[in-house]
Amino acid sequence: MARISPRLLRAYRETTYRAAGIGVRIGRQCPNVLLDRLNASTAVFLTACNPLSRRMPDGWNSRMQQRLRQRLHRFAVLDADGSLHRWREAMLLVAGDPRRLIRLAARFRQRAVVILRRGQKARLRLR
Repeated sequence: MARISPRLLRAYRETTYRAAGIGVRIGRQCPNVLLDRLNASTAVFLTACNPLSRRMPDGWNSRMQQRLRQRLHRFAVLDADGSLHRWREAMLLVAGDPRRLIRLAARFRQRAVVILRRGQKARLRLR
């Protein structure tokens, strides 16, 4: 995988990841209420949009996001998004083992996910 530029890394870290109206930031304490809603101790923000951090057309992103949702039919999922300034990207907050979800994100050519663990700070996981 190509190296992630400092600018992109900063954007990942400054993004607000949101589910159920609750914002999450990298390096800040995980809001347990999100994990409570999923009845989970860990969850991962992931998306199928804009693979390899390259902007794709909205229709393409919507189709890929739907495919991701279909792959997650056995998981507890909340609709989510990530936003920074004028940029916004559809995401899902998924309860489950981060290792399995990271592998799924890799199949959708995603460069990073955000991991939430009860009682810990939100963590950016790059691949």
